[in-house]
Formats: sequence, structure tokens, C-alpha cells
Amino acid sequence: MPKIHISQNHQMKAEDVKTYVDKLSRDLSAKYELKSAWVSPTEATVSRTGVTGSIKITPTQVVVDLDLAFVLGAIKGTIESKIREELEKMTKIA
Repeated sequence: MPKIHISQNHQMKAEDVKTYVDKLSRDLSAKYELKSAWVSPTEATVSRTGVTGSIKITPTQVVVDLDLAFVLGAIKGTIESKIREELEKMTKIA
């Protein structure tokens, strides 16, 4: 099973990061049927057919871990670059 692990440094308050992740989740849900749910104040689970994982907020990083179904392995690089792009946008807002 292909995996994606991304850590993005930030200098934002946890609640600001959570607000950004919530907005991003709504956008991705509408576009890709990605579901997310907060399981703690700093961790969300994400899923859709072929993808499961988590987003964790630490005081200095956002950490995204995803497990992709084998069939999505071919587009792993595209998925990873899109996530990195969105996380970089977040750090520029701060």
C-alpha cells in the first residue's frame, strides 16, 4: 500500500491551523468526496474510497499521513504535490 508522509512547519496558532484545515476539508469533500472528522482538538482522520489517514497539528508542524490503495499508487506524486501546495499556502497566510 503506497504511503504519503508530509510535515509542514508553521508559526500559527493551533486554532488558526484547524480553521484552515477545516476549510480545506470542505473544499476537498466537495471536489473529491473526501471525508474528515476531528478525533481530538489536534488530530483529524480523513478517508474516501482508496484513501485513509490522519492530519495532526503540533505547535510547530502540520503532519499528514495517508495510506493509498494500490490503484492510486500511480498518482501518488500528484496527490503529494497538491497537499504540499495547500500546506505551503497555509503558511503564507500567517
